[in-house]
Amino acid sequence: MTALPTSIPRNPAALPIVPEDRLEGRVLPASGWWTLNQFQRGGRMIQDHHQLDQLATVLGARGRGTDVYMSQGIFEKPSRRAVHLSCMTHAYVDLDSYKSPVMSDGKGIDVVARLVLWDCDEWGIPRPSCIVHSGRGLYLKWFWRQPVPRAEAGRAMAINRALVRSFRDFGADPAAVDLSRILRVVGSVNSRSGKTVEVIWSNDADGNVVRYDFGTFADAVLPSSGDGPAPRSAEIVPLRRARGERTVASREAVEEHQRLGHKLFNREHWHWGVLEDLRCLAKLRHESGVVQPAGAGRRAGLDHFGHLGACQLARVIPAHQLAAEIDAWARLILPDWYVNGDFSRHSSTLLDLAHRAAAGERVQHGGKTVSPIWTYSKQRLIELLEISTDEMKHMKRLIDDDEKRRRDREKWRADHTGQDRAAYLAANSFSNDKPWEAEGVSRATWYRRRQKQEAAASAR
Repeated sequence: MTALPTSIPRNPAALPIVPEDRLEGRVLPASGWWTLNQFQRGGRMIQDHHQLDQLATVLGARGRGTDVYMSQGIFEKPSRRAVHLSCMTHAYVDLDSYKSPVMSDGKGIDVVARLVLWDCDEWGIPRPSCIVHSGRGLYLKWFWRQPVPRAEAGRAMAINRALVRSFRDFGADPAAVDLSRILRVVGSVNSRSGKTVEVIWSNDADGNVVRYDFGTFADAVLPSSGDGPAPRSAEIVPLRRARGERTVASREAVEEHQRLGHKLFNREHWHWGVLEDLRCLAKLRHESGVVQPAGAGRRAGLDHFGHLGACQLARVIPAHQLAAEIDAWARLILPDWYVNGDFSRHSSTLLDLAHRAAAGERVQHGGKTVSPIWTYSKQRLIELLEISTDEMKHMKRLIDDDEKRRRDREKWRADHTGQDRAAYLAANSFSNDKPWEAEGVSRATWYRRRQKQEAAASAR
């Protein structure tokens, strides 16, 4: 991770004032869509979609208006839905500090910004790349070194949630974690305060804003991350740096768990990965990428794909946004006639469960207290979708133990020989001819005999 600055200005006036930066120092992809949103009289919001190459022009013409917002994610089509994400450029937290006790004694916003930096250093949280005054509160933003693809959307949302927990004393908004979030544009005016949105602090090093490696940042900030099964609590504790209620893994702990090969479980990352596998499976089985009704030799059909995908989204997307996201996702891989008909009715119960879970309801299952939202094990998902061995080669989450071992062998071979399996077999005739089969012995026995014969020959 990029080294963090250690010095903090001792007086509010010493906080550097950064010139207005329309792009805020983000690293942007070559293409994509974003939205410009603005409240009109009467409280109605207008949303316009623009291609990324129009960003500077559009912000230059409209960015200085009143109550102007823009999407924080970049999308693959003109639709501000998480399932249509193309990539993410940063993590963010929206601090409603004016509602929190931290400003109850009349502190100015610059003092709050300084306290945020103190807190980062005190609790081992990476300092933001920049702090934006939204006109009343603050936006904290951590920029990635390069755009992060949609496949990592689950972990990206988990990072936002972890940062909200870390800054809850400053009034962090728990709803502002979704990847379709809009925030005020730098240079626009907040009508509630009459103040201009501006960058009030920038984390600069050698004249450049500090940006972070996404994977390293996730390991440091998330209580747990990775693809494997959930570890026992005794395995997690040594990997955490806990002070009071705040828990952020130290760099030493992260390096140690990586050295030991621990794979910790992150819920959002897992469920979003399954969602990506469903999209991949639809493309593998159907030329159009749109699932067709089961029958005529086809395996899992519309109901399985629709229900299982919606269940994954329910574990990641906030309940109040879930219906729209499920509909947008379903239209990517299911025919419109099904989405408009049976699927909408089938999703109603799941939506009810999601709202009950958001309200704090829990149920008993297998002797444990769990969310009421339906959850399926990896093995059960593989069975319901009837995923074949060949199809698993294209999956990231929905793979069985045999496929996992195959990948481990491929990785070992690549690490130790620099060859894939095809190249290895081409260079090793014994592996192709399999002479041990002709002699009726195992491969290991045949090689041991050969080694003894070579040793005896060299001794002569």
